[in-house]
Amino acid sequence: MDEIFFVGLVASAFRLGTPILFAALGETVAQRSGVLNVGIEGIMLVGAFTGVWGAFATGSAWIGLLIAMIAGVAMAAVHVILCLRFHLDQIVAGIGLTVLGLGLSGFGNRLVFGTGQITRTPVFERVDLGWLSRLDVIGPAFFQHHVLVYVAVALAGATWWFLTRTGWGLVIRSVGEDPVAANASGIDVIKTRTVCVLWGGALAGAGGAYLSVGQIGSFVEDMVAGRGFIAIACVVYGRWNPLGVLLATLFFGAADAAQIRLQPLFPDLPYQFFVMLPYVLAVGALVFLSRRSRLPGGLARPYAPPR
Repeated sequence: MDEIFFVGLVASAFRLGTPILFAALGETVAQRSGVLNVGIEGIMLVGAFTGVWGAFATGSAWIGLLIAMIAGVAMAAVHVILCLRFHLDQIVAGIGLTVLGLGLSGFGNRLVFGTGQITRTPVFERVDLGWLSRLDVIGPAFFQHHVLVYVAVALAGATWWFLTRTGWGLVIRSVGEDPVAANASGIDVIKTRTVCVLWGGALAGAGGAYLSVGQIGSFVEDMVAGRGFIAIACVVYGRWNPLGVLLATLFFGAADAAQIRLQPLFPDLPYQFFVMLPYVLAVGALVFLSRRSRLPGGLARPYAPPR
């Protein structure tokens, strides 16, 4: 029984952590460029709906994913316009984006699919890795997942390499740490931040699409359920390092998987107590790390381009 519990917990940690990982990696790039987007929750909701709509209309989960990423870019463009063009407060704009995404996804779902029914769409199938999938313990834990799980893990490594080992990554980090100095050296700060925020929106849309097209094959209103905010916590918890962010999302994925498995073991306790555990851990992690984490300089100092 212990082995079954361990295998199920590890496998579920990857599956439940993947949508958070997509969003957190995109937010890592955006924050390293000096832009905070707390509207990830709304972008993921729009991505979840448009992913289902695209998969239902075309019969392809991959096209649904692509449409969700495009919708995520469109939502992130709103944040770009508000914060980088009109220089509004990033947190206020992000909260507005969250509310906008909640309303758009719910309205779109009722407009397209109606109410009182759950529409099933094509979903991503599990990848068959041959003999690796059939290994005892290791196979079910690591090698029986949807393709997007492996894409997200590979993307974490690719993002780390991009930010720390390439010239473009150096540009992003310099813009995030000291935008005034970066501008003086000839770097277009606004253009760099725009690209990073739009990329973050695309990945947040992909994270939302994973929830709907990758897991259940349908859309439920408010199905993101705070995972966008958990993604922001994971960015801080991972110290703005994509590999650290990967570990943080797996930790919260394991916490979410654990609360599901703990509910039947303690039937006398209200299930809400277990449901709130991942969010309590997120708040606790932020409090514990707040004094030892250093924000990118650009987040602490708003930047307006010289005229």
